[in-house]
Amino acid sequence: MPSPCGRRCLLVACVAYGLFANHWARDSLGALEVPLESDAPYSLSARRYNALTSLYFLPNIGVPILAGVLAHRFGAAATYAAFFAIAAAGNGLVGASVAAGGGGAFGLLLVGRALMGIAYEAVDVLPIGFVSPRFRDTWTALVGLLNGVNRLGSVTNFLLEPLLYRAGGLPLALSVPSAVGASGLLTALLAWRVDASLSRADEAAAQRAEEEPLRTSLRSLPRVFFLFLLGGACVYGAVVPFWFIGAKHLQSRFGMPLATADALLLLPEGMIALVAPPFGLLMDRRRWSLTKRLYWSAASLAPIPVALLLLAWLGPAGGAPALAPNVTTLAAGNSPPPAAPNLLAPALATLVLGTGYAFAQNLIWASLTLVAPPKLLNLCSGLTGSSLNLLPSALPLLFFGANSSTNLTTLAAVGAVGVAAYSWAAVESTARDRPLLPAAATVAAAAPLTAAPDGDDFEERLDALVEEAVQGERPRRTAGGGGRAA
Repeated sequence: MPSPCGRRCLLVACVAYGLFANHWARDSLGALEVPLESDAPYSLSARRYNALTSLYFLPNIGVPILAGVLAHRFGAAATYAAFFAIAAAGNGLVGASVAAGGGGAFGLLLVGRALMGIAYEAVDVLPIGFVSPRFRDTWTALVGLLNGVNRLGSVTNFLLEPLLYRAGGLPLALSVPSAVGASGLLTALLAWRVDASLSRADEAAAQRAEEEPLRTSLRSLPRVFFLFLLGGACVYGAVVPFWFIGAKHLQSRFGMPLATADALLLLPEGMIALVAPPFGLLMDRRRWSLTKRLYWSAASLAPIPVALLLLAWLGPAGGAPALAPNVTTLAAGNSPPPAAPNLLAPALATLVLGTGYAFAQNLIWASLTLVAPPKLLNLCSGLTGSSLNLLPSALPLLFFGANSSTNLTTLAAVGAVGVAAYSWAAVESTARDRPLLPAAATVAAAAPLTAAPDGDDFEERLDALVEEAVQGERPRRTAGGGGRAA
């Protein structure tokens, strides 16, 4: 049996692979929008494709809350394994759909994606409940590492799916991510067993048994938490739908081939893989406060609406931008040659979008353990997961039409709302901060309040430090006042 340290590392490795597999399977359709709409046996209309996207995200408006309640009752690791079993079943149906013909193919694809969607966000958020307590001092850095690994799943998808499609068509391009997604169930079961062994080795099981029932109402949560939820919802709402409509938009507006468009869609996910680990380490080392993280969230989200508007309206619609005609060519009565696609402008806009999203997305998970009460961490994780999927579910179904430029403008408006929500949350958080007296500041420097949660409430710890400082200052003030009177 490995040592406790070895088991903790094994636990992280299992979760990391599960997240990688989950995200590759999730994004597989985003790289195959055009083939799914043109190739048999699917030949999907744009409306059916958007329905697939909405059906995938729609269950996650409420399922993560249910997952949080189940995790509070039965344990986060056991609930995580159960939801991964649902995801594995969905991946199996998607893989089976490639062998079906006619309407049966779409039916299996629809049901399979629905099951995958039911489990998707629960699989993403549940590890917070059983991993973060075992990495309290390095949780923010670990969030960065896990974010980088799971986004590698999305990067792998957009990198390999065009190659798989060229090698074996839709059957191969859908079967491979389905097999990878289903294999995550094995590591989820292993993570469950490792968590159980660690719980026996330490006192986690006893702590869970002593937890109070889930009776605290949502009204007890601070307003900062709900503004945080709104900001996170807008981060995902502005960017996630772009993965599913971006490839087709880049092809139609900028005249790109499928492989080039999919390569550009690597940027949002690839930037997370590059940025998240060092950024998480920086936040841990510098002990960033919640207020600072909220301001950074607003600043990170701000460039995303600008990038979306540039992608929406930059260049002519309907193909590659045409160069200005040559006067000599026109005088000879010849048509100007077609221009090559201008890749620089959309590439820069997508890079800006990806960089902003990399920071904003990482800050959501790095800030959750500071904004959520420790005793409600599982439930707050579920609420966060639900809020993140609300707009990706609703926007394609309710607001998207045939004009992809208008759709991207809608996403830009959502991003602007998120900037306002994060800014308001940062102001609220600043107003709740209290200035520390010199003695309290000394104590705080020795034990920073902004470390990962250790079971104590931030407000209670701050009150205790201030009270201690006040009691220490009173004798000195009395003595000083007597001296001045004399």
